[in-house]
Amino acid sequence: MNKRMIAALLAVGLGATACSGDAEPSEGTDQARDYYEDYGEQHGDEGGAAGSVNAPDAAAEAGGAEPGAVAPPPPEPPPHDPFRDNYFEDVGETLWTDVAEAPESTFALDVDTGSYRVANAFLEKGSRPDPDSIRVEEWVNAFDYGDAPPEEDDLGLVVESGHGRAEEDNALVRVGVTTRELSDEERPPANITFVVDTSGSMDLQDRLGLVQASLAMLVENLNEDDTISIVTYGDHAEPVLEPTPVAEAGSIYRAIDRLKPGGSTNMEAGLREGYEQARTAQREDGTNVVVLASDGVANVGTTEADPLVEEIVRAGEQGIHLVTVGYGMGNYNDTLMEQLANQGDGFYSYIDTFAEAEQLFVEELTPTLTVVAADSKAQVVFDEEQVDEYRLIGYQNRELDPEDFTDDTVDAGELGAGHQVSALYEVVPAAEDVDPGEELGQVSLRWRSPEEGVNGQLDAAVSWPEQSDEAAGMTESLRMATLVADTAELLKGNEVVAERGVSLSDLSAEAEALVDQEVAGATEILDVIQRAQEA
Repeated sequence: MNKRMIAALLAVGLGATACSGDAEPSEGTDQARDYYEDYGEQHGDEGGAAGSVNAPDAAAEAGGAEPGAVAPPPPEPPPHDPFRDNYFEDVGETLWTDVAEAPESTFALDVDTGSYRVANAFLEKGSRPDPDSIRVEEWVNAFDYGDAPPEEDDLGLVVESGHGRAEEDNALVRVGVTTRELSDEERPPANITFVVDTSGSMDLQDRLGLVQASLAMLVENLNEDDTISIVTYGDHAEPVLEPTPVAEAGSIYRAIDRLKPGGSTNMEAGLREGYEQARTAQREDGTNVVVLASDGVANVGTTEADPLVEEIVRAGEQGIHLVTVGYGMGNYNDTLMEQLANQGDGFYSYIDTFAEAEQLFVEELTPTLTVVAADSKAQVVFDEEQVDEYRLIGYQNRELDPEDFTDDTVDAGELGAGHQVSALYEVVPAAEDVDPGEELGQVSLRWRSPEEGVNGQLDAAVSWPEQSDEAAGMTESLRMATLVADTAELLKGNEVVAERGVSLSDLSAEAEALVDQEVAGATEILDVIQRAQEA
């Protein structure tokens, strides 16, 4: 996405105004849950905009009422509608490519999962996800396919193929990429700057309440020598917590308690102040990250995004990455959050439940913050004599030109320690009969090692399935990835899937079969499919 489009996105959204009082920090290991569950009591009924009763004398002065009179409370805010004023941008369909015209398929690797979590938020509220919100690769990458991490290199590569259920003459190919893992002892110290949207639109339990809980989880799971900074923004930006070691947890909790909603949404000011804080505490020997926590609304500040995007890109080049975390559906700008993370060499996630916050901030975020493979990209070159057509399922807004693969100045994807990425291809053979194991082409990965400052490349063959029998030719991991992709494409309304007559009932039956085989993630995708059937 270009800078002009991001400028337009920054103008999308509406802010509200609210106010609230300070909360005293609670004690014990349930601190994070307390922030979330008690938000309604601290900030108004059910996490909505908080009302207040005017003081007697102030009421008399304002309206000429008798001294001692109490002004009526302000009107209740309208109920929050999670289906209104959300902004998504359709990335398009994944259709067929003629190998004779374009044998190379090149794209930046991407670990975002926001689209899948957004879909869950819709389904949880009884509605199917907006088709424009679906980016298929983010659904696929939300699941673990059991690929082992590399033991020595930065990246590991697995390529597997099998025959699809709908088109047995075609082959499905999964390209699985893993990064090396780091133990807690090996992880370099982290300098994390939270940029928190505290505008009026964030005054909900599943927004600011979850942000406070997320910060508390981070405090509980970082090392004592890691540092946290907090910057808030509404009408303007304000540093709430200077870079503080996690060892001084009490100071961080007091800063979390001071997060109060109100005002418009000056995202530009918040990010600029956040980057200033990050530079102040930048650790040359560590990991430096700005985490933007927002509903994606931006309605105050510069109307030209070029300077802001340039700031984000420049900070990324200086080693300060941007991770965006979206909170709450309704007046939510998914596209802006996803694209800002892409510009900032980071990744995009979305959460609207306490369980999802735990998964991100306890299990996933800390270990993956350390980038082990910068500017990571993949290229598959198909053999024209063996392959007639192919389609890369997803990655529409991560595509690169073929010559970009060997151009190490081209910005691509950043992969952190312990990340897993998968890409699915559907392949149409050039001949009716293809020998099992016949080579169809080659997949290559290319990246830059931040530690060594050198470029690495890894290659592997793409082969026709070894067995023609459908059940025997599909590994459990390939079946699972295919099921997830089919579900996403069906809900998006993809032309290829629609023409085959694939139904949610078909996908439900496949999910149940994988559940019976105890395949990891099968129960979760079955639940997604069943909720979509009911919506």
